Amino acid sequence: MQLKRSKPAADSEANLIPLINVVFLLLIFFMLAGRLAPTESVALDPPRSNSPQSARAMPLVLLIDRTGQISLDGEPLDETTLAARVADRLADGPPRLQIKADATLEARRLVDLLASLRMAGAEEIDLLTLARDE
Repeated sequence: MQLKRSKPAADSEANLIPLINVVFLLLIFFMLAGRLAPTESVALDPPRSNSPQSARAMPLVLLIDRTGQISLDGEPLDETTLAARVADRLADGPPRLQIKADATLEARRLVDLLASLRMAGAEEIDLLTLARDE
């Protein structure tokens, strides 16, 4: 009489538990530590563009939402305070300014803002857009 040794049945679910634990730990880590870009202080929906150029990184970024609320460095400003702040900042640093405007902002409001920024000393102003989906 021969005795057959049987292998214990491998519990496939028990082998997956450590893997699932590691995946959930990684998920939690990246959710807590994975903030890629700072959030904007004003909710914006930028206009789309066919231009292949990417935005250049500039230190002076101006945000303007659909209601015309202006924000510089996360601080809401009115137009007179904005002109003074921009003049001070541009006197010490680069003459470039970037504007992130909402796509639904009135064109007249944007043109008026550009004129006041030119009078404050901004020589080059970039209007940031998103690439148009085709």
